[in-house]
Amino acid sequence: MKGKKIFYIIFVFICMTPFITKVSADCDYQRLAELSKIANNVKLSYNYDSNANFTVTLTNLTNDIYVTYYNPGTLGTVMLSGATEQNVNVGAGTTLTFDIYSSDPNCSGKKLVTKYISTPFYNYYSTYDECKENPNFKYCQRWLNVSLTNSQFENEFVKYKQDIALANQKSVQDNSVWSTILNFFRDNVLILSVGLGIVILIIILVVIKRLPRRRH
Repeated sequence: MKGKKIFYIIFVFICMTPFITKVSADCDYQRLAELSKIANNVKLSYNYDSNANFTVTLTNLTNDIYVTYYNPGTLGTVMLSGATEQNVNVGAGTTLTFDIYSSDPNCSGKKLVTKYISTPFYNYYSTYDECKENPNFKYCQRWLNVSLTNSQFENEFVKYKQDIALANQKSVQDNSVWSTILNFFRDNVLILSVGLGIVILIIILVVIKRLPRRRH
């Protein structure tokens, strides 16, 4: 009796094997590669309005995938699906993480790729008088990739002004050296010309003296 049970279990397993193989084969490596390619083709970009409100746009979405991300505004996870362009409204200085999954029934829920996008920080120091007078200072741009404290701005601005002062001083010194050299040549052009003529004459006499003489 025990042997018949074992035989029955083996027989049922053998009969189910083709179905198990078919189910697992439907989400094979080739299909996952196709889905990964679709997921990697999703593009993230952003733009902003005059009030520094950002809109992150997702393009190249298809029905083969869906996207989830954590929305810091609602403090919850949001799912985006469908083959349409999707927009997400966020503030400045925000990093969003988008996880892209498979919607294929045979590969359902398979995570394909993770993409990130960060919106820059609005730099209110760009409205300061220091920035209006020194627009080339690196922390005077309207948007920055880092958050800046008041002490950091002040310290970096002092270094920036010191570097400019040193560069100007070096430029003045270099100009002074060249000016001195040019003035010397200009004031002594006659003496230098005579001296140069004498040197050339001496060189010519030395060369002539060393030339072999013809024998008669």
